[in-house]
Order: sequence, then C-alpha cells, then structure tokens
Amino acid sequence: MTLKAAAGAGRARGYLRQALMVVLINVPTISFGLAMGWVSLASGEGGGDAGGEAGGEGDAAAVVRAAAVTFCASLLGVPLSARALAAGRKLAVVATSAAFLACWSLKLCGGGWWVLAARACAGLGGAGAWAVAPLLAREMCSERVRGAAVAALVLAHNLGFLLMYLAADAQLPHRAVLWGCWALSAAHCALFLLVPESPAFLAAQGKPDEARAALAWLRGVPAVADGGALDAELRALPPPDDALVSPFKLTKDMLSEPGRRRAFVLCLVVVVGQEACGVLALLQFAERVFVLARDAAGGAGAAGGAAGEEGALGSPARHAVLLGAAQLVASALALYLVEKVGRKRLIVWCGVATGLCLLGGAGAAWAGLGGAWAGALLAAAVFADSAGLQPAPYAMLADMFTYQYRGCAVALVGLAAWGGNLAELVLFPLAARAAGLGAALALAAALTLALALYAQHALPETRGRTPQEIYDIICPPAPACDSVKTVDCTKQTDCTKM
Repeated sequence: MTLKAAAGAGRARGYLRQALMVVLINVPTISFGLAMGWVSLASGEGGGDAGGEAGGEGDAAAVVRAAAVTFCASLLGVPLSARALAAGRKLAVVATSAAFLACWSLKLCGGGWWVLAARACAGLGGAGAWAVAPLLAREMCSERVRGAAVAALVLAHNLGFLLMYLAADAQLPHRAVLWGCWALSAAHCALFLLVPESPAFLAAQGKPDEARAALAWLRGVPAVADGGALDAELRALPPPDDALVSPFKLTKDMLSEPGRRRAFVLCLVVVVGQEACGVLALLQFAERVFVLARDAAGGAGAAGGAAGEEGALGSPARHAVLLGAAQLVASALALYLVEKVGRKRLIVWCGVATGLCLLGGAGAAWAGLGGAWAGALLAAAVFADSAGLQPAPYAMLADMFTYQYRGCAVALVGLAAWGGNLAELVLFPLAARAAGLGAALALAAALTLALALYAQHALPETRGRTPQEIYDIICPPAPACDSVKTVDCTKQTDCTKM
C-alpha cells in the first residue's frame, strides 16, 4: 500500500512538473498573442496613442502594413528557429523570448521606424514560438498527455490576445501595457535557464546520463529507479546522432519515402488552410471589425462612440473582449477534446461549425443587424475554430513524424503557414475595403468549409498511432502478386507520384 501511494504521489508530481514545463514553454506564445492583440488595439477607435502605430480610422492601411511586417519577418524566423533548435531546445526558447524582449523595448522607444523594427522582432519571436513549443511539448510530456500539451500552444496564444483586448477595453496607458509585456519576457528569459533540457535532445547528443536525469525529473521519479515506465521511455528516446546532416539533405531524406512525403503534403495543406481561412485576420483586427459592423448598421458611428445600440456592450472594444473570452474558453476545452475526440473529427466538425458561423456573420453584416448580432455569430465562429480547427492540425503534425524528421517537418510547414498568414492579412482587409465586411466574411466561410471537406476525405486519424502506422494507412503497401492468385495491383495507391 505504501509503494502504491508513493507511486501515485510520484505520478502526480510528474504531471505537475510537466504542466509547469508546458506553461514555461508557451510564455513566448503568450507574448506573440499580446503582439497580435496590440494590432487590434491600434486599429480601433483608441489607436491614436498606440505607440505611433495608428492614428484612427484614416490610418487603417498603415496598421495593415505594420502588421504585415510581422509575418514577413516570420518567414526569416523559421530557418533561424530551426538553427536554434539544432543547437539546443533551451537555447531556442530563451532566444525566442529574447526576441519579444527586443520587441517591447523598441516599442517603448517610440513610433515610426521603431514600431516597424519592433514588429519585425515580434515576427521572429512568433516563428520561434510556433516552431519550438509543439516540439518541446511532445518531447517532454508523457504519451497520455502529449496531444493536450501540444494543443496548449493555441491556448497560450489566445490568452495573449484576450489580455491585450482587456487592456484596450480598460483603456490602460499604453506605456504601462508595454512595460508589463517587457517584464513578462525578461522574467521568462531568466527563469527558463533553470529548467532541464529536453531528454530527447540530450539522448540524440549522446548524453544518456543527463537524458535519464532530465526524464526522471519530468516524470517525478528518482533518476536511479530501475525498470518500469522510466526505462521504457528511455529506450524509446532517439539514439545518438553524431553525423551532421544539412537541412537540405534532411529534407530530401524526409521526402524520399512515399509515406512520409504524403504525410507531409497532408499536414501542409491542413495547417496552411487553417492559418489562411480568415479567422486570424478577424482576431487581429477585432476591434476594427466591430467598428465596421456598427457603422454599417448606422448606429453609434455617427453618434461618435460606444453609447450606441446596446450601451456598454455596444463598444467595439467590449465586443473584442467577448470574442477573446470565447476563444480562450474554447482553446481550454480543446486540451480535452484533442485527446478524447481525435484530431480528424475535430478538424471536420469544428471546420463546418466555423464556416457556418462565419457565413452567418456575413449575413448579419449584409443585413445591417449591427454589432450585437455580428459579435455573437463571430464569437461562435472563433469558439469553434479554437475548440478544434486551430489546435488539431498541430497535434496531427507532431504525430506524423519521428524525432529525426519532426523538426524539419514543423519548420517547413511553419514556413508555408506564415506565408498563408501574410496572404490572409493582406487579402481580407482588401476584400473588406473593396466589397464590404460581409464579402470578406463570406470568403472566409467558403475557405473554411472547403478545408473541412478536404479533411473529411483526405486526412487519417493520428491519435494513438505511431508514424509508421499512419504511413501504412495513407500509403498502403501494394500486395505481392503471385502465380496462384491473381491480384489487380494497378488499383493500389501509387504514393511515389505525390
């Protein structure tokens, strides 16, 4: 009984330490959400004081250009983060947080070129955050909670959005907000130096004793423990890899095997499709979207403020807060759903729900129903997106590749995803300006529904399966033909052409 109680206490201690690691890994992701939410603050009615980033409605194009700088810089940030990951997981996380430290420091210096440089730093940090967090979550957490640990990336990102929405709604001084963001990044840089390195990285570097100590700490058991789950996990760690493989050769090796190649193509389409479906543009310009919806209804726009159709709830900034709250609650729910429901079903179901709600929001904008209806429908769309469509593709991406190729796959898919973000950030504001908010939302709905249809027919379920099992499903080996039994081998899937 005593041994059983000790084992239970060790298991609980291990889960607490893994939860702590997931929080620390995702602090840069929170910072990136704060940086994205800052654009919403700058594009709204109170944006004139946002560090020179905007000056009201007339500067909407300037806000779009400043936001686009982030995603241009993130294209450069992907290879830089891949190089940092190869040098060490801890180093990569600290460097990512340092990029945000530079971002907030530059914003404190003033507007103009300081802001553009700050947004470039945010792009570098964002690329690192979205590349580093899913890798470390999978490497440091036990198999039972890996999916939820990877999905915590989205929860952290959405928390950053909500915090900045709340700051805008409370009309906090912009410099006070910036100092708070700076302190978060500075404290994280110092604190993360004290945590252990990834056991998988240490094992691959030929340091078995250090890998064992790090894994034992993460699981809450003594490093000298013999047998049991600890030894089983140690045997599953990657073997030492002394050969220095260039990124180009690693990419070529990854794409040379038909199963891995098809898995990469599937992940690429679903991740880029989710990132470019329009929800990010809706979130990044949340306050601006509700200003447009209110003005289209002929309400408080002419009266000059928040005292429009619904009193306090009619404020565009308040609607943005409600949007961020729905997003955060849904992303917390996703930590449970991504393991219990599965990756594929979450993408399909949440994709359909998101698309229909966006279509409803477009109808509300066309009908001139105002901020309340648009806010409710768009909050429902964001809720469905965050509950599954946003986190499930990243959990699937982490499932489909072994340690050797996982970093390469995440970097390449991330590079394409940032390109999709950049296109989305330019396309949707242009569509809203040229054809109205309803047309932009209808376009987002069409893209989201198309993604759900693709996921239903092309994606496998990856939960609880090894990469090889997944490859056997998406690219089944052709059966052998013999002289006794005739088999029509021409009807088998030819993955070599993909």
